[in-house]
Amino acid sequence: MRSVLVCAAALAAFAGSARAQTMLDQEVRLIEIHSLLIDIPPGAAPGAYRPGEVSLGLEVIGIPSINGQTGGKVQITASDHTPLFPRPRLAVGLPAPDGFRAFAGLAYIPPVTFRSVSSHLGALEAGIAWVPEGPLTAGLRGHVLVARSKSPVTEPDTRDTLDNFEYGADVSAGYRLGLGSLSLTPFAGVGVTRVNGDFHVTSDNYTLTSRTTNVGFTGGLQLFAGHNVEGVAELMVYPGRLVHPSFRLAWVFDAFQKR
Repeated sequence: MRSVLVCAAALAAFAGSARAQTMLDQEVRLIEIHSLLIDIPPGAAPGAYRPGEVSLGLEVIGIPSINGQTGGKVQITASDHTPLFPRPRLAVGLPAPDGFRAFAGLAYIPPVTFRSVSSHLGALEAGIAWVPEGPLTAGLRGHVLVARSKSPVTEPDTRDTLDNFEYGADVSAGYRLGLGSLSLTPFAGVGVTRVNGDFHVTSDNYTLTSRTTNVGFTGGLQLFAGHNVEGVAELMVYPGRLVHPSFRLAWVFDAFQKR
């Protein structure tokens, strides 16, 4: 009888440990999803900008429905607050060797609070693309991001904090189609992003960390209308974690030459 009780106690302890681990996995998964949601995708086909061209626009990130279940509690997720969020982005074409185009870009969100949610974000990116004679282009891009987001997560009347440091690289290819005054470029890419997320719970002063390396795929369509209007629709896929769209509208200008 004693052996049976010991075995039962051991099984109960194991089950309790498994439940705790499962809940921890769910919490870490939520950190990873919200971190990937603010990652900086390519946002344009490789070799899109000539030296001196500037693209200044607004990117709108679509937020899919996120399941906030962690054990017996349902956390408040980004999709509970809003279906999308905006992010200003800037890209500048840089000098490059013949047959290549280079660029540098940045994104920034000021720490403005709206409906108890704020995100202070800064990101840098740079890339170079092979642009031969013809419609096909291929490029390499690197990016880094730092962000601090505050919103109600564990309780509706408190603001918890998610700190992110992310960096990565991707390769992509595009095929430019000339359609009179329009230029349409389908593009696709694959990359790797290292995500470092620290989630701080305000109510009990507890910090949960997530360190993951994520493979991501992207596919999109870039449109230039005339010389100045740029539009991009893009879909990001992080297998097993997140799928979401983004849209960007920008004004492209260059004091020295026309597109």
